[in-house]
Amino acid sequence: MFKNSFILLFMFFVSTASADNLSLIEALTSCNPDFFKYVYEYKNDLKSHTNVEIFNQNQAYIPVENRSDTTKNFVYFRSPITYKNLKIIGYYDSAMDLKKMGKYYFWGFIIENDINQIRNSLDFLEWKNMEDNLLYIANPMIRSVNDDIQVWHKNTGSVVGVKTIPAPNTTEKLLLLEKGENMHLLICSIQGVVTNNLLRQERPDIQIEKIK
Repeated sequence: MFKNSFILLFMFFVSTASADNLSLIEALTSCNPDFFKYVYEYKNDLKSHTNVEIFNQNQAYIPVENRSDTTKNFVYFRSPITYKNLKIIGYYDSAMDLKKMGKYYFWGFIIENDINQIRNSLDFLEWKNMEDNLLYIANPMIRSVNDDIQVWHKNTGSVVGVKTIPAPNTTEKLLLLEKGENMHLLICSIQGVVTNNLLRQERPDIQIEKIK
């Protein structure tokens, strides 16, 4: 009797702990399309927290109602996911076409903690302070429209297009930690000249034909 109870308790612990220990944060921070393969790999755990949609057989994403509408481009989880001391409470997915200023795509997580707690928990990243207690960036990358589609260079420039317009004929990609009006965001951004081919590569979860 005791042995059977122990086995059941162990199975319950494993099933409840697995989702909470997903390092979704670490998968996101590189801001590359492998993130969507990671979501697929742990889709069964994630489904207890939020909706998950599968595409391309081995990739998945967390859907929002409308990524182009600021009132519908996020979703809160049914229950939080924890990472270290952080409480991940939702997913954010935004798309904006600012015409001459470029296209902007953001995707990532809503986190309950203060942004300085988030930054300290993610101490494996080299953060750049853009605005005290409001905005930090990490892993800034840049590419020219003339580069091969898979080429990204480390962006060592002193000005990054978070608060400015990306330089002409360039695309920027970076990780943002931002304190918004109603939520704290840890999100990836790709911005500037974003062609359909580049978008298919970096954001395979977006169906191009629906955003032309």
